[in-house]
Amino acid sequence: MGVDGKLTRVTPEQYRARLVEELISLVPSLADFRERWLDPAQRKDLIEQLGAQGLIPDKLRDAAHMGEYDLFDVLAAVAYGVEPLTRTERAARFEDAGPDWFSILPPPATKVLRAVVRQFEKAGTDALETPELWQVAEVKRAKGLAALRPAGNPAELLRKTKESLFAI
Repeated sequence: MGVDGKLTRVTPEQYRARLVEELISLVPSLADFRERWLDPAQRKDLIEQLGAQGLIPDKLRDAAHMGEYDLFDVLAAVAYGVEPLTRTERAARFEDAGPDWFSILPPPATKVLRAVVRQFEKAGTDALETPELWQVAEVKRAKGLAALRPAGNPAELLRKTKESLFAI
């Protein structure tokens, strides 16, 4: 880790403490962190800002043996004291409780969004923000964007899905 402009070996505890310190200085509250996380450009900027300090959040996830967790949960847990949920738990919570707005969508749209949530379960946030999402077999079988358009703006529906997945 960079310390006083020099690369220095640190303990995992020191690395974690420094990452938490830097993250909180960049994003003081959990609400702000969640808001930045939901926006791909802001999330990328946040990760790059941490990286510029020699802090790589994925290393924390690896060190903590939290491979089944989205990076959102890893960071929210260490920096803001949130009980982390695995990607599977977040997906199940979405499926089980489902947000109010979801229940009024046409069935073809809900089928697509359920397929999207399953992609999150497999690969996390990044899986929701790649053009390849619409080429995934399950999403294609559900008619992807064509099935979402009658229900509203696909980008807005995807944003609402992410908001629901990352509800604390």
